[in-house]
Amino acid sequence: MRILRLFTEHPASVGENYFTHALMASKIALKFAIAVPMQLIHAVFPFIRPPLASDTYSMINFLEEMMPENRKKKNSKSCCGGQQCQSNAS
Repeated sequence: MRILRLFTEHPASVGENYFTHALMASKIALKFAIAVPMQLIHAVFPFIRPPLASDTYSMINFLEEMMPENRKKKNSKSCCGGQQCQSNAS
């Protein structure tokens, strides 16, 4: 059980299960894996703008969206803007 806790304690502390946390961390890693070579190309050839939303401002916005507290807010928003949901009404 102690070993299992190594894999679940941190994800639980940010309100996720292991697989959700792994998916979110993988998305961040993939974004950086794309951004790093694009920024290196831009460093050598400054006239080439970083594509695929790998520029600095896009990365900052992406990281802010991926912060656990912001993911919680995004997932907890109702489809009806805080009103009584009518989408399931019969």
